[in-house]
Amino acid sequence: MMQTGTISKLRQTRGKRSKTGCRTCRARHVKCDEAPGACKNCTSTGRSCEGYDMHRLPDTKPFKYLPDVASHMHRAMNADERRCFSYFRYHTISDFVAFFDWQLWQRLVLQMVHAEPAVYHAVNMLAAIHEDSVDNDMRLTGLSLGRPRHRFALEQSARSLALLNKRHCSHDPELQQVTLMCCLLFTLSEFLLGQYSRAFLHLQSGIRILNETHGQRSVVCSSRNRDLIEAFRRLDIMGSHYGIGPLMTSNKELAGQELWQGDLPMFNNLEEALQVLRRLMAIEVPWVTKCWALTDAEIEARSDQLDQKQQEILSRFAEFALNLETFCQYSYDTLSFKEQRGADLLRLQHLSQSLTVKICLTHGPVPDALTPEFESLLAAHEAFITKLPERPTIFLDIGIISGLYCVSNRCPDYRVRFRAIKALQSWPHFQGMMNSNLVSAIAIVRMQSDLHTNSQNAHLRLETQQELARFLFATLTSTQQAVEWPSLRYGKALQGRQYG
Repeated sequence: MMQTGTISKLRQTRGKRSKTGCRTCRARHVKCDEAPGACKNCTSTGRSCEGYDMHRLPDTKPFKYLPDVASHMHRAMNADERRCFSYFRYHTISDFVAFFDWQLWQRLVLQMVHAEPAVYHAVNMLAAIHEDSVDNDMRLTGLSLGRPRHRFALEQSARSLALLNKRHCSHDPELQQVTLMCCLLFTLSEFLLGQYSRAFLHLQSGIRILNETHGQRSVVCSSRNRDLIEAFRRLDIMGSHYGIGPLMTSNKELAGQELWQGDLPMFNNLEEALQVLRRLMAIEVPWVTKCWALTDAEIEARSDQLDQKQQEILSRFAEFALNLETFCQYSYDTLSFKEQRGADLLRLQHLSQSLTVKICLTHGPVPDALTPEFESLLAAHEAFITKLPERPTIFLDIGIISGLYCVSNRCPDYRVRFRAIKALQSWPHFQGMMNSNLVSAIAIVRMQSDLHTNSQNAHLRLETQQELARFLFATLTSTQQAVEWPSLRYGKALQGRQYG
């Protein structure tokens, strides 16, 4: 056993751990000589010096309930990277799979982080931005170099892109999957910042890769690729609301098909129900968006065709609801708490999409007779939110934003609208590319305009309307494509038709 005096002597001769040195020395917890370019401490021992970070994260208290992740990684991690990866693993991934399991986040991305440095840095980038967004109640701040996490994320993104560029001309069979994963992580990061134009560019880059290889065995041969493709497919469908998409070849093919041949299949489990709903929405969401863009004259000229399609979609959603209720009648009590939340979300989505389809051809005031349906939809959402003890801040699947958007913008009863806005504000989060703060701000500005025009409702006032109106203006002016989003054009057109 080593004597106390010997230990003390070793401590005196050992150098101080570097806090400002190169990334390699910091990861090894050794003192760096900080020589320009590459430190001699690395080069003299045959190691690769990974250079110096321009920005460091501020010292803060360690994350609650997070174990050390360094032992699970096969690469050296400095303190900042270890912190961000820990946040990604125990917070970001947990949010992504809060309602439905998804091997993309539970397995694939973690496998790629171990093997692919480009994915590793992209993950750290997303984690830093996600943590900053959570601290800021998921507001869309844009990229701010005054925020330490944003500076760190920018540096991590630069490292990821540099590593991808080095392999650009290689024939590495894994390059396609690595590029797609990085595209997805970059897309989500830009959405979190509110930089929609940049996010759509990343999304389109990933979709272009998928379209170029559509039908090739190399893309669809593994379940890992199918999970990754599914993420792009969902974002592509959501993009319809923003005038972007559907762009994927597979989504275009699906949108051109009939809703279903024969009866909808019965569900043996929750995953089967989810897949059926996704297929219905892949056809319904782009169709609704196209209806929003039609003029009153165009709707009248094509009324027979549009009415027929509307009834077909409503019929399919009604059939889906019946099959879902049959499944829940026999299986709901046997499901885990997470699966029950997922089943509740499927019910909400059916109600939301059905009501949206009912009113998408009504460009004037919504009939008062539909108010009870808006109230029922809102009550179901409020009950779901109340039942949710921990609310995820980011996920890619179905959620509550689309339903509350419908109520807060179209319900004839302004008091019901106000409750929907409050429900949106009670749960700040991202659902794919939809941000609850942005949707509530749009609803407030819309309601503000309606209240100004309709004097009989002038006694209704929203405490946060001025703040969120400013927030909405800042968001839209910083997003070049925002004024062309079909959902916003639709709202403006409705106001013009109703009060012009």
